[in-house]
Amino acid sequence: MKTNLRILTLATLLCASLALPAIAQDKHDHKHLVTPKGGKLLEKTEPHAEFVVETNRTVTINFYNDEMKPVAVTTQSVTVQADAKEGKAKLEFEKKGDALVSKTKLPEGEGYNLVVQFKQTAEAKPQNIRFKLDLNTCGECKRAEYGCTCEH
Repeated sequence: MKTNLRILTLATLLCASLALPAIAQDKHDHKHLVTPKGGKLLEKTEPHAEFVVETNRTVTINFYNDEMKPVAVTTQSVTVQADAKEGKAKLEFEKKGDALVSKTKLPEGEGYNLVVQFKQTAEAKPQNIRFKLDLNTCGECKRAEYGCTCEH
């Protein structure tokens, strides 16, 4: 009986030791998807949506397939709520080419919260994606912090 218990314990430990490197490797290999234009990939959008703050502080939403190839805007719609120091601002978007572009600019400053409301179709339930606007450049990946792809 003791021998069977020892064999079972050893088998369990062996299986666990074989599985641990795979689990650790999956965790280590996890990286954020890099977007073509240096923006933030909005999670769980279909097609993948990229949030980009332009130099003039307007916002562009680009769309990509799973291979990160550009996809034209179809029925998607986006609004952004900026909770800046001076108060709340709502950005509405219009279709320009293959992207959605904000009609107005983000408020001055940074470090304030954004809520991006994404809808796949006019009838779809909206998805709210929240993040802090940080326009500083990451020292590692050299992208704006809001679109940083590092693991820090």
